[in-house]
Amino acid sequence: MRPAEDPDRFRIEASRHGEARVLRLVGELDLSGVDQFEQTLESQLDDDGGVVALDLSGLSFMDSSGLRALVMADLRVKETGRNLVVVRPSRPVARVMTLTDVSERLELVDEVPTGSG
Repeated sequence: MRPAEDPDRFRIEASRHGEARVLRLVGELDLSGVDQFEQTLESQLDDDGGVVALDLSGLSFMDSSGLRALVMADLRVKETGRNLVVVRPSRPVARVMTLTDVSERLELVDEVPTGSG
């Protein structure tokens, strides 16, 4: 019998939605997942344009290193002339983003945009 997958283990599901690159973050984003997040983000910046959407609806937890990674991701994406949006952060993640004012620095949206933004 295969052991059940740990629902808190951090993972990233990358996909496309129209012209948008979507990274769905799942589990807990803390210091142990930041490198994976940064590497995955970089791999999505190799092609032409389009918005980068971070779907945070599957995150159950995010610490200060995750918050910093989001802010740095926004800066990195803007360096490429693109736009980064944060889609549907889960309730606990939205709360942390609001308490730390990170939600004021990032563009939060309810759904993944399909255009190049």
